[in-house]
Amino acid sequence: MDSSDSDLECLSSPALRTRRSKHDCNPSSSAERPTEEDSDLELETCTGESGIEDNDALDQQFDVSLEAAALKNTVVRVKNLAIIQDMLTSKIMGDVLYKRKMEVVDVIVKSLKNGKSGERHNSGHIAVLYALQVGQDEEDLEELYEEMKPLFLIAIADSTMDSAQRAKMIFRLSTLCFLCSDNQEDRREMMAVLREKIKQTDCDVLINTLASLSLLFTISTPTERRNSIMMLMTPIRDLLKHSNVDVRIEAGELIAHIFELGRDYDEDFDEEVVDLASMIEDLEALASDSARFRAKRDRKQQRASFREILGYVTGEGSVSETVKVSTQETLTLGSWSERVQYSAIKETL
Repeated sequence: MDSSDSDLECLSSPALRTRRSKHDCNPSSSAERPTEEDSDLELETCTGESGIEDNDALDQQFDVSLEAAALKNTVVRVKNLAIIQDMLTSKIMGDVLYKRKMEVVDVIVKSLKNGKSGERHNSGHIAVLYALQVGQDEEDLEELYEEMKPLFLIAIADSTMDSAQRAKMIFRLSTLCFLCSDNQEDRREMMAVLREKIKQTDCDVLINTLASLSLLFTISTPTERRNSIMMLMTPIRDLLKHSNVDVRIEAGELIAHIFELGRDYDEDFDEEVVDLASMIEDLEALASDSARFRAKRDRKQQRASFREILGYVTGEGSVSETVKVSTQETLTLGSWSERVQYSAIKETL
């Protein structure tokens, strides 16, 4: 499928959210309820190592792991959450999830509330996978987001949680907002969280915050974008001087995206950017940086990224990326917004 300008409309519309399984799932699966005493046997069953690919077996594997993920035994629970996570990233299971949505949501909620760092991180990922795969009813998705949001925010603020996993929860929550909510107030609240996070110094937090801002910009109204851009442009520009190459690149890509969005609602956007000439000088310096104190790989990666960013900001370049979907299909990404949405879905899967 060669994509037109509307290639990725599905990524921000109900079409994405109605991605359903083609499996003929059997709701009357006879999988036995696992117990902590026979958890070793059940875990072996869940791994799928037998190679059985029929749909009934897939249903049974999911049922067993879902039951085990609700047990009190932490080891069993964490292992089965990981199994569920792997299944949802490799199989289309929308029908299975929808039929068991109450049990799935219950497991996610309990793990987010009571689990330790890794368990909360995995359950947060499962929440996003669930929203991505089920997505049949927009009202259900909004309810899911409202239930998950406070639990994610608690995890994001929990200093006892692994810092990298806590940072990833920022992006997971933003992705949930992207997938589940059309509510302007939800975006406003999420943007307020991100404005605070961009002030922090942790590299993982900054990278995930910048990626989250870019993703939410793709579904914001022109007025929302304008207000956020006015508040955020200065701190984002400051991050171009950050010591971490990934932070610098993420900030640069967000700036390019901001220019795309700004020009969409205001043809004179460039003239309104404060000290544009200085910004372009900074981008030029990064696009040609050969400082010896930087690692060779970092210099190469930075120069390649900022050449594209600089070209877009100055109006001399454009976004055009072709992704091979299968042996017969390709997807063309023709804008920063499409690239950002595609990257979010790819990262989730």
